[in-house]
Amino acid sequence: KERGSLTILLCGENGLVAALEQVFHHGFKSARIFHKNVFIWDFIEKAVAYFETSDQIGDNEEALLLQRSSCKTFCHYVNAINTAPRNIGKDGKFQILVCLGTRDHLLSQWIPLLAECPPITRMYEENALLRDRMTVNSLIRVLQTLQDFNIILEGSLIKGV
Repeated sequence: KERGSLTILLCGENGLVAALEQVFHHGFKSARIFHKNVFIWDFIEKAVAYFETSDQIGDNEEALLLQRSSCKTFCHYVNAINTAPRNIGKDGKFQILVCLGTRDHLLSQWIPLLAECPPITRMYEENALLRDRMTVNSLIRVLQTLQDFNIILEGSLIKGV
């Protein structure tokens, strides 16, 4: 029963997934480019392509190691979702990523990576929430509060990943 209520908090009508979708949709340049719909997952995949082909350069070696680790983990999760034998759409993939990131206490590490990666300037308007440093920092602080909770996901949510 507890797991079911967690699922509602994560995936329900006003749950975490829906809230993050709102953040990711704000300022998103999704206006059907070349008659093709563009999804949040397309941005996620472009970010992964960037992370997998670039060497991030940082001032602080410790911060750089944490950033690299977060990038590798993020790419691993996205690739696992993309190669899972489930036939789910791009919105479903985003839902699974949010659920897994919440369960494994990684969302607060992934948001700053996405907010700083170059594809964001191509896919988001300048006034987008994800491009506003104060908003991103507030979102990170809220997501960090989830670290205190042990989240067990329903098997049906993550089957095959």
